[in-house]
Amino acid sequence: MNSSSGGSESAQERTGEVYYYMSHDLKKLPLNLVSKNVKVRHLKKEETPEYVNLVNEALSRSPDPFVPMTLEFAEKWPLEQTLIAEYNGKMVAFLMFESRGKTGLPVQLGVAPKYRRLGIGTTLLLTLLENFKKNGIKEVQMKVYKNNTPARNLYKKLNFKIYGLVIEH
Repeated sequence: MNSSSGGSESAQERTGEVYYYMSHDLKKLPLNLVSKNVKVRHLKKEETPEYVNLVNEALSRSPDPFVPMTLEFAEKWPLEQTLIAEYNGKMVAFLMFESRGKTGLPVQLGVAPKYRRLGIGTTLLLTLLENFKKNGIKEVQMKVYKNNTPARNLYKKLNFKIYGLVIEH
């Protein structure tokens, strides 16, 4: 999918952000990767200010282009479409999502930097995928920033497949 043997791709990359479209058919979920040390639940309204701080901390230290989350935006996003991961009783990761018909859409996933590589993001995403499957979702689609290698590695480990490429200006 990525053949950088000339200047064309680098010229495209200079004019916009490159993302891969990925999908999952929910047939094979490696649930053995779910960590027993992580509690996954929905965000509570009174936690919104703490949540905004978590989102901004997690995403500002990610390879993705970063736009800070505001309290106003967070208060408009449905609580039932935000999962929180707790590790040792502390809110350390989040996953925003939507669904449209039979398609599930993870929107944004982030883990606080000092809690990365502990299986927390894996557990969050697998919990969402399992919930999607239980609720009749047949396919999951998402996009991932090309330069976000940790995220791409996570999605590959969980059996997501790349099906396209988009350059956003």
